[in-house]
Parts: sequence; C-alpha cells; structure tokens
Amino acid sequence: MNRQTILTVAALTLAATLAACSTTPPETPKTGLQLQAYQASEFSASKRVAFSATLSVFQDLGFIIDDGDFETGLITATGPTLDTSNTLPDWLSILLSGQSLATARHQRATAFVETLPSGLTRVRLNFVFSTQYAPNAGTVIIEPVDEPEVYQKTFAEIDKAIFVRKQTI
Repeated sequence: MNRQTILTVAALTLAATLAACSTTPPETPKTGLQLQAYQASEFSASKRVAFSATLSVFQDLGFIIDDGDFETGLITATGPTLDTSNTLPDWLSILLSGQSLATARHQRATAFVETLPSGLTRVRLNFVFSTQYAPNAGTVIIEPVDEPEVYQKTFAEIDKAIFVRKQTI
C-alpha cells in the first residue's frame, strides 16, 4: 500500500470512530409547568361530575380502578398486562441469561381532580408504563408517557363524559 492510501484509510477510520462516539445531549427534563401544560385541563363541571367522568373514561380505556377517593380527588388505575417480548431490556436479559426476567408490563394512570377558586374543575392526568423485572426481586422500571396527544385524546373523552352526565342531571 502506498502512503496516500494508508493516510486515506486512517482518516476514514478516525472520522468513523469520532462519528460513532458522538452522542446527542440528554433531553432536559420537563419542568412542572411544562408537564401541566398537557397533563391538566379545566372543565365547567362540579368536582363530583368531573371525578365520575374521569373514572368512567379510565374504565372505557381498559383500566382497572385501583383506588378512587372523592375527598382527596385522587384516582389510581392499572391497565392490562402488555406484551414484554419486544422490550429491549427483556431482549437483552434473554441474550445474557437465556431467560426472560420481565414479569409484567402495565400502563398505570393517576388523576387528580380539584375544584379551583374560579369554580372550574381541574383534572390532571399522569400515564406511565411500569415494567417489573426479576421475579421476586421487585425491580420496577417506570417510563413516563410524554406524548401530549395521549393526554389530549383522554381529555376529549372526559369532556364528552362530562357533557353526557350534565345532560342527565
């Protein structure tokens, strides 16, 4: 090989190595106000109507209500078990140990319903995916649902449920 070819190969190798090492900066965590911008919505309804509508919508979406306390305004719910076979950590655990360590993956939801001083009722939702690994070890990974569209669609359903309830009163 001539010197020019060796320099070219070395330069390409260096460029490829540097490109492979470059990383995108980590995403800055959202502030509470940024989260509330899409996780909360206000409704012209009583707390009772908004609370009942939110419970109903969670059930319509396939969630099982774990707890609903009207006094505190807190609702917690668990979605059905989801397939874990395509999650990277599970795939990686199979590769490394020869067996799946994932035991359950659920979508979890919480809602907080409160009456504002203006008389409006505010509902704040939070959706996460919860994956439990290593049976009997209690390792749980929580992944927040950061897609505003999910919250917008859920609020649209809550708004419809409030409308129906107000028509029957």
